[in-house]
Amino acid sequence: MSSAEVLNPPVSKGRKEVVSSPQSRKLRMQEKVAKGIIWGLAALTIAILVWIVGYLMVKGLRYNNMTPYNVTPYVERVIDLDGTEDDLVFIINRGVREQDIEVDGLRTLFNKRRNENWGFYNEQNLRAQPVVNENAGDFSVQVKDFILAGEDLDDYRGYVEKASSWDEVISYVGGTEGAIGFLPASEAADLPRDVKVLGVRRKAIAVNPSVLMIKDSRMLRELTDKQAEKIAAGEVSNWMEVGGTDLPLTLLDSENIEVNMEALQSTEGAVMLTDYRYVAEYGVRSVPVLRHETGWNLTWHFITEAPARSGQWGGISYIIINTFFLILFTILFSAPVGVMAAIYMVEYAKQGRLMRILRMGTETLSGIPSIVFGLFGFIFFVRILGMGIGFISSTLTVTLMVLPTIIRTSEEALKSVPQSFREGSLALGATKLQTIIKVVLPAASPGILTGIILAVGRTVGETAVLIYTLGSNYDLVSGPSSSARVLSLHLYMLFSEALSFDRTFATGAVLVILILLTNFSATFMMKRMNKNSGM
Repeated sequence: MSSAEVLNPPVSKGRKEVVSSPQSRKLRMQEKVAKGIIWGLAALTIAILVWIVGYLMVKGLRYNNMTPYNVTPYVERVIDLDGTEDDLVFIINRGVREQDIEVDGLRTLFNKRRNENWGFYNEQNLRAQPVVNENAGDFSVQVKDFILAGEDLDDYRGYVEKASSWDEVISYVGGTEGAIGFLPASEAADLPRDVKVLGVRRKAIAVNPSVLMIKDSRMLRELTDKQAEKIAAGEVSNWMEVGGTDLPLTLLDSENIEVNMEALQSTEGAVMLTDYRYVAEYGVRSVPVLRHETGWNLTWHFITEAPARSGQWGGISYIIINTFFLILFTILFSAPVGVMAAIYMVEYAKQGRLMRILRMGTETLSGIPSIVFGLFGFIFFVRILGMGIGFISSTLTVTLMVLPTIIRTSEEALKSVPQSFREGSLALGATKLQTIIKVVLPAASPGILTGIILAVGRTVGETAVLIYTLGSNYDLVSGPSSSARVLSLHLYMLFSEALSFDRTFATGAVLVILILLTNFSATFMMKRMNKNSGM
């Protein structure tokens, strides 16, 4: 090889050959591995967050339950009642959201010593008002015996409205919220628009006691709706096929009640589909049936209706409004104090040991658990100052809790403003106060707003601090001393008291939506502020 070739090695056309050392290749490989790990962890974090929020939203939007009942899911809108020439129809006011009801609930509506509420059956906070026609001869007598079956009553309770004709029953049901009554099927052929027919579930699965006995560590506890349908259709020959013991299944006819009830009690493995009132009348056993129920959790009614006293039914409108009130007054109390404290610490205070101690104290306070603030608020505001458990005590306590966050974020936002902004304003003849108000604060406003948004998020999400200072009343806040509930506290109470997990998830979904809306609004505002300031 000539000396020219050594000094000028050939280069292949179309591609430049780069010879890298082993050390550079090792560094590039380490960089790729580190980048892959970072991307993987980031993707895992995002996936976990999406799964948590998605699961909460799905459970909050819709319910999907298997609920046990003493009767089968079979719904009758026209009831063939023994001893009546005409069939029986129950009617309700159109404002009642219930579509069908089990016979025990139906009887309770007419028999309860106190006024009954539809909330027990459809979570609607609406007082039930039954009406009966006592001037319809044998039909009314037979229906009364059906409604009062098993209650050992001779007549309806005193609060049941009395009507003198079927037209009067229809008129009362149509004009009274929560009303319920009954009619012969012939009178229900052309109902007005404000009246609808209520379905009744009354068929129970009565069994011989041997069916419910434990054998070989097996026991039949309940049936699904599909299993109940198979049994009623005669498609099951052994109880093992539906989760029971090894026992032949004998399906009895429900036409002759007296004869077949005797056969039911004497035949092992016997089963009969019959009216639930005969279960109590003849003292036989029945198997609970699981009903598959699905529907919307997060409805317009849930958001707009007022909550009931017990919290088991009704909506959360007051609770949402209370949450906004808490956010509003907390920000009104904390934002001005926090921002002014940050201005003093950055613009006026001498940066020495005292300021370092103050900053360390502020950072320490921002990390203290909220329950400690709750205990302090209970001792100081509720007990020492005598404010009592109520809205003002909780607002002041939450204000103290979020102040460190606002102070620290505002302080960092003010520090991020270039010193040249201040110098330019002062050079033009502005005073220091004018410089802070007209130059520094507008430039630092996105960072200050970020701190306020963080404070709002913590206010919405905190629970422990409110348990000791706010109370748990379902009413709307009416004054400084009003005990109330906000969304986070209501969510905790629903879960701890096990009143309704569906309502718990629905409340959680509303809380997540509120936080997302707050964050999106804050992001939009910050973008607008940055655009207007030219930063």
